[in-house]
Amino acid sequence: MADLATEPIVYSFTDHRVYRRESPLIIAEGDGIRIRDTAGKEYIDALSGLWHANLGFSDSEMIEAATAAYSKLPAFACALGRTSAETELLAGELLTAAGGRFSSVYFSASGSEAVESVLKFLWLASNTNGAPSRKLVVTRDSGFHGTTLGAASLAGIPNQHAGFDLPLPFTVRVPRVHFYRDHVDGETEDEYVDRVLRTTRRRIEEAGPENVAAMVAEPVMAAGGVLVPSDGYWPAMARLLADLGIPLVSDEVVCGFGRIGPLFGHQRFGLEPAAVTVAKGITAGYAPLGAVLLGPDLTGALADAAEEHGVLGHGSTFGGHPVAAAVARANLRALHERGLQGRVAELEISLRTSLEGLLDLPVVGEVRCIGGLAAVELMAGAAARRPFAAERRVGRRVAAKARELGLIVRDLGDVIALCPPLITSASDVAEIVSRLRQAITATLEEEA
Repeated sequence: MADLATEPIVYSFTDHRVYRRESPLIIAEGDGIRIRDTAGKEYIDALSGLWHANLGFSDSEMIEAATAAYSKLPAFACALGRTSAETELLAGELLTAAGGRFSSVYFSASGSEAVESVLKFLWLASNTNGAPSRKLVVTRDSGFHGTTLGAASLAGIPNQHAGFDLPLPFTVRVPRVHFYRDHVDGETEDEYVDRVLRTTRRRIEEAGPENVAAMVAEPVMAAGGVLVPSDGYWPAMARLLADLGIPLVSDEVVCGFGRIGPLFGHQRFGLEPAAVTVAKGITAGYAPLGAVLLGPDLTGALADAAEEHGVLGHGSTFGGHPVAAAVARANLRALHERGLQGRVAELEISLRTSLEGLLDLPVVGEVRCIGGLAAVELMAGAAARRPFAAERRVGRRVAAKARELGLIVRDLGDVIALCPPLITSASDVAEIVSRLRQAITATLEEEA
């Protein structure tokens, strides 16, 4: 047992009051999609670490790429007009993989840094282009974009702001898209999407489109509850943004690199963003790396800004680290050569089919799945969409029970999120869902 006064680590996204009741889970090793703690207990990690270990925990080609890179050039920086050969090659490969839509790449060490960077680039572009009022950013309820000051300000999740004096006042908050929870009785899904878009337009027009630098949005919301957008939402949103003259920044820190199917998340919905932020899956979690892919307009604005200001006053020591770049290149090869993107389609079918079997439980209101990303929405009354009282912490208790059963999932309120490695087999999926069913059932029995 431990408490915050004696535990040496401050854990991300953790209620530190848990140290009054239990010790942290400490993992010693991993093999495939399974991990083992220091006591030798084995778990299936159905969250891929934190949405990022896409190739599991023992991929030999990724390990060999890192080992070779460490032996060749273990440290360097992508700064001051210098970079490593691996970083230069990775930039070209990313731009090619994106189909020639983007013109340049900025490397960071994390997704938060990538989002923070693109915010600064947007503001710099507004100033350079003679539109200094364009500093507002459209963002959505339940969105998550990182934890630095600007990125956290974009979040639509209350605990990202509580106690931090956030958000900073540069956001235009618009509705999420979550038909199951948010539609009114008798409203069709098309009618619901129309209502969301009308509210979005109204709020942007109230702020003044001429004051908006961009909309930053996840193609599929992850930390906000794995919210798969309704059909028609993204095409309609793209038309709305085009009508108002507002570029889209696609935040693909979670849903990039095959997580929802295509290499880039925006490709699944036919979007044409002005920039894309990536991290997590870019290296399959085997090294820290983030990036911003910049389209011609932002690339040109940065070039124009150099004429006025000279040095770009922004950077990252570890962004584009040569070992991380080598690992990312190995990941791109793996995704292509092993046909993993095709396997994601199979994983989606397995996940959806297996999870839909949970709908016979009276507390399962909805299951959502896209690619290798899924969620189970828990409700006190599923048919009536009646949520559990927050103080019952049902989602947290289900996740804790799953851990006892050797399964790692994430509770997002009363949503159970799953993001298994892309190498997960159909039999593994069946075992994941079986253990999750046991966890839900055991939690309900405790309530009885």
